[in-house]
Amino acid sequence: MASVTLSAAGLCNFVPKNVGESGYFTGRWTTGTLGFDTSKRTRGSGICAILLPSAAGENFRYHESRNRTTLSSSTMDQGPLMSSLVGKSNATTLLQHEQSIKQPTSIEETVQRPFNADAIEALVDNIKQSLACLAQTDGEVSVSAYDTAFVARISSENDVEKPQFPKSLQWIVANQHLDGSWGDTLKDWIYDRLNQTLACVVALKSWNYCDHCVQKGVDYINLNAHKLATEDMNRMPIGFELAFTAMLSEAKSLGLCLPYDMPFFHILQKTRNRKLERVPLELLHSQPTTMLHNLEGIQSLNIDWQGLLKFQADDGSICCSPSSTAVVYMHTRDSRCLSFLNKALEKFDHAVPTVYPLDIFHNLWVVDTLERLGISRYFSAEIENVLATVYRHWSDEHGICWARVLKDVPDLDDSSMAFRLLRQHGYNVSADAFEAFYKDNAFACFAVGQMVQGVSDMLNLYRASQLTHPGEPRLDEALTFSRRFLVNALSTNKGNADKWSLKKDLAGEIEYALKYPEHKNLKRLEIRDYLDKYGPDDAWIGKTIYRLRLVNNPEYLALAKADFNKCQMLHQKELRHVLRWISNSGLSDSRSVRERIVMFFVMFSAEAWEPELSTVRISASKCLFVVLALHQLFSYRPSLADLKQFHLAIRRWDSSFVSYLPENFQACYMLLSNTLQDANMNCENLTEHFKDIWGGLVDSFLVEAEWKESKTIPTMDEYWNVASSTIALDATVWSSMLLSGSVNSRDFSMWKTGTFQFLRRASQAIRLAQGLADYKQCEHMQDHASMFRCYLRENKSSSMQAAVDHFENMRKIVQKELSRYRDLDTTLSPVCKKVVISFTKVANFYYDGEYERECNHGLHRLMVSSLE
Repeated sequence: MASVTLSAAGLCNFVPKNVGESGYFTGRWTTGTLGFDTSKRTRGSGICAILLPSAAGENFRYHESRNRTTLSSSTMDQGPLMSSLVGKSNATTLLQHEQSIKQPTSIEETVQRPFNADAIEALVDNIKQSLACLAQTDGEVSVSAYDTAFVARISSENDVEKPQFPKSLQWIVANQHLDGSWGDTLKDWIYDRLNQTLACVVALKSWNYCDHCVQKGVDYINLNAHKLATEDMNRMPIGFELAFTAMLSEAKSLGLCLPYDMPFFHILQKTRNRKLERVPLELLHSQPTTMLHNLEGIQSLNIDWQGLLKFQADDGSICCSPSSTAVVYMHTRDSRCLSFLNKALEKFDHAVPTVYPLDIFHNLWVVDTLERLGISRYFSAEIENVLATVYRHWSDEHGICWARVLKDVPDLDDSSMAFRLLRQHGYNVSADAFEAFYKDNAFACFAVGQMVQGVSDMLNLYRASQLTHPGEPRLDEALTFSRRFLVNALSTNKGNADKWSLKKDLAGEIEYALKYPEHKNLKRLEIRDYLDKYGPDDAWIGKTIYRLRLVNNPEYLALAKADFNKCQMLHQKELRHVLRWISNSGLSDSRSVRERIVMFFVMFSAEAWEPELSTVRISASKCLFVVLALHQLFSYRPSLADLKQFHLAIRRWDSSFVSYLPENFQACYMLLSNTLQDANMNCENLTEHFKDIWGGLVDSFLVEAEWKESKTIPTMDEYWNVASSTIALDATVWSSMLLSGSVNSRDFSMWKTGTFQFLRRASQAIRLAQGLADYKQCEHMQDHASMFRCYLRENKSSSMQAAVDHFENMRKIVQKELSRYRDLDTTLSPVCKKVVISFTKVANFYYDGEYERECNHGLHRLMVSSLE
């Protein structure tokens, strides 16, 4: 047996060891090694299988509990089903220990807060101020010396011997580094530094302005130019081979003393010439392409500059590029170009960014960052304003551009991010938008011109393509293509070699995304992973390196860590509350059962993790304990007559029908009865609803027991009708929603009807995950009513592999249908969607073996390891 060893605060050791006089936990968690078997998945019925003890003889006994009516307190064995979960030798000790624990009046009293609530509030307020007008801004982006240099080269409208923007020249002088260079202060990438420095030197020299600054810049270039020969080509800014060589020619004509004969410069010149030979000028003049973004590097071509004005954006810019716009203005003196430049210079205090505006890109990445860090709920209003604006500019035909002033240059990166966020937030967006980026069996970042891919845009395509609905084959192709690209990037050590970003650990982000696709990605596990990978100092690559302070922000990280600790302590309190409830429930329980309750809670709280779902997590855990008790009762071969008598008792809700049944039947009945009593204390008029919910579950359990008794192999339709119920999702979700107050008693019947099909699909998804896992464990034929036996009965000529293929394909279809319900069904409450999807993700995570792999690392960190 593979042994799972956890630390003193291990996941499954949340049983109080030291209890003070107040009855509350005051010491450390018990230490020890958990001996449950992780080498073989536990069998059982759907959700219950996650919780069921592995020993077939284990069962429940009812014991006397405070404020409870006791049917039987006998400890005598009443047949093979009465083998105690805790075993005879330690049963008394465990019961005495559990009964010694005084129940706290609220779960909040069990721990002290390890976080500073005032600090969290202050961080939220600061960030809210920064995001206050996010949806209306053009994007908060750092300035670029390179682009400012091209603007500074513009001559005055009144006197060509004078600069139009002399204060931009002053800005260049004021922002030269001590070593003579210009560029980003934290990322000393030689391509970018030399490119920006050469641009500034040429601008200053063209006006004979600040000769000593020019000389310092020239000295820097001469000292560092040789480094280009050994620099990684992936660090080359966009259009570098065009712009840098063009500026070298200008520098030579200005008489600047630079190493023009350096071998690498000759190689770069040949690269430029080959690229220019491939530039289709007719395409440049006929439709908007990304070449408009790099016009300063191709001025030597025979360009119809006046003709390019038809591609101006709504704000007068050329492709939102200040340097391209400056060059077009030099050749045309167009007033709209000048108006754009004046606006940008005013906003950025006589400098300009490398791209402006970039509001769509900027705001989408802000939202994505807040969500991936787990702090988006603090800024829901700001996020909704952003997404509403993005949706207004979204096109189902070609996606979206990086700025709202652009209409005709959509890109795959922004379109993928927008599609995913909009669909996740309930906006109806079409996957047809991805047709624009598909050509020759490949996806490229731009619809026209460059058929290239970058690592980050392929990652965003991969994440977006997992939100596919039925009838969206192009997204299926996008998923296959992007996954293959990302796998290859990792295998060739190019996971961090992105065209568009300089991220702390992009390769690590890819590894996580490939390991946990959407259908089994537990959100809080992703949040915890991203907290290690998020870089508040990350930068972005355009024509220069630039920064987005509202995307990469140390305050975000500080808030995310504090909030993580806050939620972690809440989850710990909830878990202790659930375990105390179990101890006081009237059923003796073994360590293995408690371990499985903990196992479920940890996984469920990793997806349905938000503080506002606290009562839902607690209610779901209690309901699953009840389901477990019922499943145990029906699974370990009691007499069919006893099961029918128990079924009658539940249907009539009459304890007299179980008074002569074995003790375990009485215990289960009292567990249901006491749970109902607790529910009615919180919400009146729940009795009839609970009778209907749990009576329906017991109906289906009885049918399965009858099939097992008679060794019946049902039809597939019969199988799915019963299996979708005995998976226990509907009973668990409906009861949890009632117990937590997420739906009131008055509206329950209508709500239940509206959720039926959604829950049926989710139940099928869980059953399929379980059945396919059974197949991998070679347990698929042990049950006469297994889905494989049913399928082969109706398809006698089919092979087992055909059955596996059938159910694998069915699983994909059901998952797509679930996505459609989640994304588009407005009749379902957000809480209901969240809870149901959380159950399916937990099942997929568990049945795919991820719990075994993550128990002592990822999941352990969620519940135990706080962040500094």
